[in-house]
This record gives sequence, C-alpha cells and structure tokens, in this order.
Amino acid sequence: MGLSSEAVDKAMMARCIELANVAVAEGEYPFGAVIALDGQIIAEACNRTVRDKDLSRHAEVIALSLALQAAARTELARATLYSNVEPCAMCSYCIREAWVGRVVYALTSPFMGGASKWDILRDRDMSGRVPIFGPAPEVVSGVLLPEVRSAWRAWNPVAWELLRWRGILTDAEAQDELVNVLAAHRRSAWHHAIFIYRRLSRRVKRRPISASQQQGIES
Repeated sequence: MGLSSEAVDKAMMARCIELANVAVAEGEYPFGAVIALDGQIIAEACNRTVRDKDLSRHAEVIALSLALQAAARTELARATLYSNVEPCAMCSYCIREAWVGRVVYALTSPFMGGASKWDILRDRDMSGRVPIFGPAPEVVSGVLLPEVRSAWRAWNPVAWELLRWRGILTDAEAQDELVNVLAAHRRSAWHHAIFIYRRLSRRVKRRPISASQQQGIES
C-alpha cells in the first residue's frame, strides 16, 4: 500500500530541509527544492547563488531545469514542486511556464513570495492571455512548518529572529499544525489544445535520412 499524499508531502519537505542544510554547509542560504512525479523525486537542488556568483541560481530554478530534462511539460502538469520557503516572484514565473501542477512549501514569504505577495502562482489572467504559462497550480503551505522554522533558526539564530520579527519569512497568523490549500485552476481551451499538440508531437518519430539525402548534406 502506497503512502498517503500527506505522508508524501511530509517526506518531500523533509528532503527539502536536508538540501537546505547541505546548502548551508556549502556557504549558501538555507533553501532546498524537490520536484516529484507520482511520488518519486525526479529533480532536486539547493541554492547556488553564492557558489556560482549568479543571483538566478535559486533552488527552484535549478530543480526545474533538471526536471525538464527528465520529463516533458505535459508530465510536469502532474508533478509537485516542494520548497522549504515560498517561491519568489522569479521562481514562480518559471514554475508557471514549466506547467507544474502543484506547489508545496512551509514558510511563507509575505514580502517576496510568488503567491502571498505577487500572486503569480495564482494569477488566472496570466495563463488565459499568454498560454505558454500553465494553469494556476494547487498551492499548499505550512507543511512541516515547525521543522523548517527550526532548521532556519539553527542556521543563524540572530538572523532568524530578525526575519521573524520583521515578518519576512513567516506569517504572523500561521499556526504550527495548519496546512493551507488553494485549489488549482482548470485548464482553458488553449491549454487543452496545447496539451494535446505536445502529446501528439512526442509520438511523431523522425524519418531516417536516406543515403542520397545524407550525401547531399555532406557535399
């Protein structure tokens, strides 16, 4: 008998905490991300902004890049992206363009978050007008919240208390046992058409190049 969705969410978030600890050991900030499909991890990453001297190397962006090498966007519509902290605006745009169907995180980010601040993850109009963006995913927050808080506190107690006091990486109204769920939006007609086209395109096999054609290419 397989694990329940709640048990899977907790296991994946625990892995995000492990990745965040790896990031700290490498001199990075404690961010970790995992992408799972059918309960199996297909990509994972931690922040590399310090090591790579590249501000775009957020854990979620790296994980998405790896996931797109392992699965098509039509498959990622069934995938879940896990992060110990709510994805920022940049990461949220990437999540929407990758068509990820579900996003799960622990800590909210009221000043930078792609759901709580900028509403990128939940914006229905964005995908309706620009169909390269997938439908708004289901968004789940608060998973393993106490454990993630503890990991951040262990990283730097003074910095954590400052972040908590300023309300930067936690919701003042959040409760330790409360998991909040925002339902995914339905696909539009545009998205159904794109979805079918991509699936059909993957089935079309390339015809082998004949000897005469190959000769023409080489000449």
